[in-house]
Formats: sequence, C-alpha cells, structure tokens
Amino acid sequence: MKWMMTLTTLSLIGIVITGNSIYTEVKLFRSNDKPSEITASMYRSLIWHSDIYKEEQFLNTARSYFSDGIIDTREYSKLTSLANKVAGPIIYIQENDEQLWHARLTYKKYLDDQTAERLASLH
Repeated sequence: MKWMMTLTTLSLIGIVITGNSIYTEVKLFRSNDKPSEITASMYRSLIWHSDIYKEEQFLNTARSYFSDGIIDTREYSKLTSLANKVAGPIIYIQENDEQLWHARLTYKKYLDDQTAERLASLH
C-alpha cells in the first residue's frame, strides 16, 4: 500500500513538472513575435499525437503547415489548439535539440506514410 502511495505521488510530481515545462516553452514561443522552428521534442509530440488519434483534420492541417519543410511556433500553437478541439491534448515528449534534423525528417516520413496508407485504404 505504501508503494502505491509513493508511486502515485511520484507520478503526480512528474506530471506537474512536465506540465510546467510544456507551459513555459509554449508561453515563450507564443511571446516571440518572430516565429522560429519548433524543437525536436515538439515534432516527436506531433507524431505521437497523430499516431494515437489519427484525426484527419489534424493530419491535413499539419501536412499543409509542413509543406515548406518545417513547422514554426505559430503553426505549432494553432495545431495545439486544433488538437484540443478535435481529439485531445498534445503530450510533450522530451528530446534533446541536437536531434532536430532527425526529428524533422522523421515527421516528413510519417506524413508521407500516412498519405500512402490513406490512399491504399481508398482502393
């Protein structure tokens, strides 16, 4: 019983810390007038969200934002709002920023694979 209480407490502390870091990062990006590319963690979070919910409107919007090869902070903010409306919140997945290039390529491949799967399911 004590282990369950300890694990529950640690889980709640982890959720609060993660929530605060997400809030701080999103607040910082929203306050910046000049949009910049999102972090690798944000790309991974978009992949996770798309994989879990498979919401067509979200995928189409993300695909249109990614048409130039990057998603900037304003687009990410719009995607976050859309995700909350149509499916659920975007869960932040922690990655280091050195992997941004790899995360961007992974997201491009993910969007391409989703398009191919959707076309295959239509035929």
